[in-house]
Amino acid sequence: MSIIALFNAAKEYFEARRTNQLFRQLDDHYLKDIGFYRDNGQIRPLAGNKDLESHSNEKAQIPPGEQPSDG
Repeated sequence: MSIIALFNAAKEYFEARRTNQLFRQLDDHYLKDIGFYRDNGQIRPLAGNKDLESHSNEKAQIPPGEQPSDG
């Protein structure tokens, strides 16, 4: 099970890295159009305070219909 988790973590890291590299090529106007801004070399979303690199570390949210029951 830990090998699968390692592969998933590597996949998320490389996806976030690729996205960050692509966004770095965009100018500030295009970044603002898609909801991001550049702050000291980091690409950050307009809403919230997380950058792209920490975005891949977020936990997936469970849809409302699939939440585990307490009982």
